[in-house]
Amino acid sequence: MFKHKGAHQYTWYQDTLGRRSMIDLVVMSSDLWPHVLDTWVKRGAKLSTDHHLVVRWIHLWRRMPDRLGRPKRIVRVCSECLADPSVRGVSHLRESFNQIPREIGDIESEWTMFSSSIVDAAIWSCGCKVSCAGCGGNPQTQCWTLEVRDAVKLKKESYQAWLAQGTPEAAEAYRQAK
Repeated sequence: MFKHKGAHQYTWYQDTLGRRSMIDLVVMSSDLWPHVLDTWVKRGAKLSTDHHLVVRWIHLWRRMPDRLGRPKRIVRVCSECLADPSVRGVSHLRESFNQIPREIGDIESEWTMFSSSIVDAAIWSCGCKVSCAGCGGNPQTQCWTLEVRDAVKLKKESYQAWLAQGTPEAAEAYRQAK
């Protein structure tokens, strides 16, 4: 970044007495500070006051994440259990419906109770399964199997060994793993 002229660093000045101050500030969230490119006072803006416009340039070249950190794990009903004939015939839906009060009031609360009782019965019959983001953030696609994960792990380890040792044997081991 370039150093600004003195006139571009102060938002208020009085030439006759030589007074000047930076009294107008830009308020922003602290998580955006790394993206600030520049801040200066713009003299050409007609604000009809004795103050000037403070401008801040922010570089947001990519979408900010909605939530920082590791993604939450997603729990779903294990519908694969329905392939088993012993599980397929079991239904706990009637017991779940018996727990719903007959007169709730409005349609929204009745729908909420109805849908939650269906989900509870499905969980009771089939069980739950954790899908995605529980395995270290690896992609949960059809092609990402345990063999692929082990092969990628071996390739990474052999690459790290090649970088650390720098020998032709380590380079050949990396080529074989690749």
